[in-house]
This record gives sequence, structure tokens and C-alpha cells, in this order.
Amino acid sequence: MTVAPAVPDAIVAPRHPGEPLGIVAGGGDLPRLVAAQARLHGWEPRILAVGDGIGAAWLPDDAWPMAWGRLGNAFAHLKDRGVQRLVLCGTVSVRPDFRAILPSLKTLAMLPQIFRVIRGGDDNLLRAAARAFEQRGFELVAVQEILPELLMLPGAVGGALPSVADRAALRRGFEAAGVLGALDVGQAVVASKDRVIALEGIEGTREMLQRVADLRRRGRIGPTERCVLVKGVKPGQDLRFDLPSIGVATIEEAAEAGLVGIGLSAGHALVIGIDDVMAAARAKGIFLWGWTRSCAEEGSA
Repeated sequence: MTVAPAVPDAIVAPRHPGEPLGIVAGGGDLPRLVAAQARLHGWEPRILAVGDGIGAAWLPDDAWPMAWGRLGNAFAHLKDRGVQRLVLCGTVSVRPDFRAILPSLKTLAMLPQIFRVIRGGDDNLLRAAARAFEQRGFELVAVQEILPELLMLPGAVGGALPSVADRAALRRGFEAAGVLGALDVGQAVVASKDRVIALEGIEGTREMLQRVADLRRRGRIGPTERCVLVKGVKPGQDLRFDLPSIGVATIEEAAEAGLVGIGLSAGHALVIGIDDVMAAARAKGIFLWGWTRSCAEEGSA
């Protein structure tokens, strides 16, 4: 089943032209895409750069680089700029060590709450961060409510189709990803039809794929064993943030690891730069598959 890209009708519009939209922006291309699209729809982006987003080029938008020691100042900064609604997006690859920094007075007052927030897995952290914003009167907007066209569609995207064996690998991978996600460990799994090859931990998808590439070089994965990457939402995940995503770099890393395809939760995963991703996938001979329950049933037929 091949599905042409389409844009779901889910865009959140500003309440008035020029309404400020806060963007708590980590690294990667996603925050810039959100800012550009929000401006097209009449928002005025107000960017708070955190973690990997500090030092990025944000023109034409201004960005306030928020060092972790000034986290407590973020709420007042956004309110002073008229922000009521905001988006959390982008990568933060390293968690802050608040015991080793000099916090501002406002951050110091928040340290008990901050220490509760940074415990546990990523989903626990993001839920707690969302509550911290909501308790102060902010409303969170999901990335897909600004950029619904990034959502992965069901079935094949880009033309290539998985074989029966590949669909069995996808099914095994998504079953493992469900267990992994329920433990709030990670979202990504590499699997073949016969076994699970690798599970994502705190290292992230890129380093997991590097590990798979090394396993293949050392002969732990057979030369004819067809493996796939799957990235799925966690059971009960808050869909306003941290959706599984891929970009061109993911295609390149999957190819380096010898994978034949990538499966994503249809309607709940993001493809960043769909045209470039499809071109890269075709060049590398990698299929892209949007996974749904009906796809699973179709694959077992």
C-alpha cells in the first residue's frame, strides 16, 4: 500500500495576528521548522534556546539562550514577552548537573522541583517539565499542531515496499518497542524476523545504530539477515512532545548499519524533511513504512 503525502487538518492558529508563540528549543532542525511555519500562520515566535539549541543560528528570530543555571528565570522571561502558548521541541542530549552549576536565585528556589523533574526516564522528565509550565499558566501546543505535514502516514512512503519477512521484522520490532516504551527506556528497536538485535537506551538512536553497524562488521549479524529500525510512541505517551522522529541523518545511519527499512508509528511519528528523507531512502535502498494495527494484520496475512 503506497500513500501519497497529505496534510492533516490540525493546525493551531493564533488567537490574534502576531500572538507570541513560545518555542523551548533544543538542537536539530525541528525548532527552526516550527518557528518558520508558525510565522507563516501568523504567530510571532519567541525562542528560548536550551541545551543543544544554545549557539544555533535563529535568524530572523531572536532567541534567548537559557543556561541551565537560569532555568528559574524562563517563566518570567516568557511571560514578559506575552507568551501564553508554547511548544517544546528539539534535542537535549545531555542532562544538566545542577549540583555542579551556580544557579540564579529563581533557579535556586526551584531546585527541589528541578531534582524531582530530572529523575527517571525521558517521558517522566518531559511530563514533569510540562506540569511546571502548566502550573504557571502556560498552555502547551504539540509540534504536529503547528506542522501536521511532518506526521508519518500509514503504509509505504516513497515507493519501496517491505517483503513478508521485513513485515515480520517490523512486527517483532514494534512488539519489543512497546515493552521498551512501557519501561520509559527508549523508543527505538532494531530487529530481524527472527530476533531483536538492539534496544535503544539513554545513548539514543544514533549510537544504537552505530552499535548495530559494529555488530554487523564483527559478524554477529549475518550478511543476509534483513534488519529494520522501528521507532514507536511509548504506551500512554503524552503526544505533545518527544514524538519519535527521523531525518536524512537517520537514513544514512541506518544504511551504515546495513538495515533494509524503517518503520514508524503512523500518525504519531515525525519525518523531518520528507522530500529529502524519501530521496535518501531511495538512494540507499531503504523502505519507509508507517505502522498501524491494520498494517500488522495485512503483514501477517
